[in-house]
Amino acid sequence: MALKLYNTLSREKEEFKPLEEGRVKMYSCGQTIYDDVHIGNARAYVVWDTLRRYLEYKGYSVRHVQNITDVGHLTDDGDQGEDKVEKRANELGLEPMELVETQIQRYFEDTQSLNIERQNIVPRATGHINEMIYYIKEIIQNGYAYEAEGSVYFDVEAFAEDYPYGEMAKKDVEQLKSEAQARVDHDDNKRNQFDFALWINADKNHAMKWESPWSEGYPGWHLECSVMSQKYLGAEFDIHAGGKDHIFPHHPNERAQAFAASGKGQSKYWIHNEFIRVEGEKMSKSKGNFYTVRELLQEGFSGDSIRLYINSAHYRSETDFSKNGIEKAEKELKKLRKAYKLSDGEGLETEAEALEKEFLEFMDDDLNTPKAKQALLKFAGKVNSRGEASEQAGMTLRKLSKVLGVDIKTPVSAREASMADMLLDVRDNAREEGDYKLSDFIRDQLEELGFEVEDSDEKSKWY
Repeated sequence: MALKLYNTLSREKEEFKPLEEGRVKMYSCGQTIYDDVHIGNARAYVVWDTLRRYLEYKGYSVRHVQNITDVGHLTDDGDQGEDKVEKRANELGLEPMELVETQIQRYFEDTQSLNIERQNIVPRATGHINEMIYYIKEIIQNGYAYEAEGSVYFDVEAFAEDYPYGEMAKKDVEQLKSEAQARVDHDDNKRNQFDFALWINADKNHAMKWESPWSEGYPGWHLECSVMSQKYLGAEFDIHAGGKDHIFPHHPNERAQAFAASGKGQSKYWIHNEFIRVEGEKMSKSKGNFYTVRELLQEGFSGDSIRLYINSAHYRSETDFSKNGIEKAEKELKKLRKAYKLSDGEGLETEAEALEKEFLEFMDDDLNTPKAKQALLKFAGKVNSRGEASEQAGMTLRKLSKVLGVDIKTPVSAREASMADMLLDVRDNAREEGDYKLSDFIRDQLEELGFEVEDSDEKSKWY
């Protein structure tokens, strides 16, 4: 079986063949670090972490790089507006780097709560200013950029004479010209309005700025990922991942810069996740339909259930967020954990082998996590109705669940297990004596502690 991924460049599912046998080099666009991780951000990070887990499951050694943008991402795509980090810091009365340090810590707390493995390298844009300045010099020297009033712009028209520019977004230069007139405010410094900034001359009130050969300024947002991806993964690597909104202009600009500086176009496979909407609308703080991971956790939802919920929809399908969906995922998680707990008996080895084969077929088909999850739940249902399964069957269920980023081995200490056993003994005695008030009280207390009680004609069990 071969993994196939949908490559946005070709608009087709392509068999995945890494540049180097047995190794995968992967870059994904990370957080602009001015606010907490919201559920839309979380979808992207969960998907790329799931892809990494699956690649490792298939035996690949993966180097995963995901950036942190702490400068240069403006409120307007047309190289205008305020820096998002600086704007938020001003609103809070903080220094920009003070905000960044706080938000980086919160970012890792939030992603860890969703079982997202920390990437091998997490570079910050502000730590690579010197590399960016060198990169811009290379682009100018190769004839694809120009300086105007202390800013440096990428010359899209000159580049398009030698390399494909708009192929990822399926746009030609003439189309880009007309769109730019409608999309961005006119900039007298640009030869063409669809040119984009590599370096921006900062005004005197701008807090984050660095010395360069052209001015005291800061890098353009698109430049950062070109520089950091090629620095840590090489001029060519295997996978570049990001959100649907990056299909234009961010990723075409990134790719163009890479060609202009190195003659190489970064990644072989470009993959993009769809958006999460809330009740059919784009998530927005002003509309009151904005959910952060931190808020959902504070409401009592577990990171495992949020993660399972995100993986319930295919990454290329738009999905509508609901708390009811997370509650359904919580029930599914209980079903999986109950099945694993029952795997200390006998049977279902053959079915477990069939499960693994089916799971692989779904995941190989462009990471079809919803069908893979349903296969796990179907098998768990067999275990639960049967009342037992072998340890081998249980280990298969757990191993495959971990590919989706969920550990179904309940984190119960020996002390907690002993306490639950003792309380169930007291409850069984109460039931035998007809003291159902005490019996119900003990069951309610156990459920508040996270234990599900299942009664039978014999001894009760907890999960």
